[in-house]
Amino acid sequence: MPFPRKFQSLLEIERGDVTIPDYVWLVYAVCAVTKDSCGWGGWMVESAFQNDGGQSTSTGDILLPTMDEQRCPICGRETFRTGASVRMAPTQDQRLPRKPGVDYAVAPIEYDE
Repeated sequence: MPFPRKFQSLLEIERGDVTIPDYVWLVYAVCAVTKDSCGWGGWMVESAFQNDGGQSTSTGDILLPTMDEQRCPICGRETFRTGASVRMAPTQDQRLPRKPGVDYAVAPIEYDE
C-alpha cells in the first residue's frame, strides 16, 4: 500500500530529527469507568518532558507533544488513571530490542501522488 507523497518527510523521520524526552511519566490505567468497560489494564504515557529550563510547566521543564489520550486500546472507552505511576528516563544504551530485517520483515516505503 503506497503512502501519500505529501507525507514523505513525516514518514522518514529518524531519531536525530526529533526532540528526545529527558523523561516520561507512565501511568497504569484501567478500563473500568462504565458498566460496558472491558476491564483492560496496562501502562500508558501520561506526559513527556525535556528539562532544559523552559517555562511551560511548574517545574520549568518543557512539555513535549505526546499521544496521551487515555483511551482503552481494546474497546476505545475512557480509562481511569490509577495511583500507580512511574517516571522513566532514557538509558545510554539505545539499541533496539528487536532488529529490523532480522526479527521482523522490513519493506521499502512506496509513495503515490
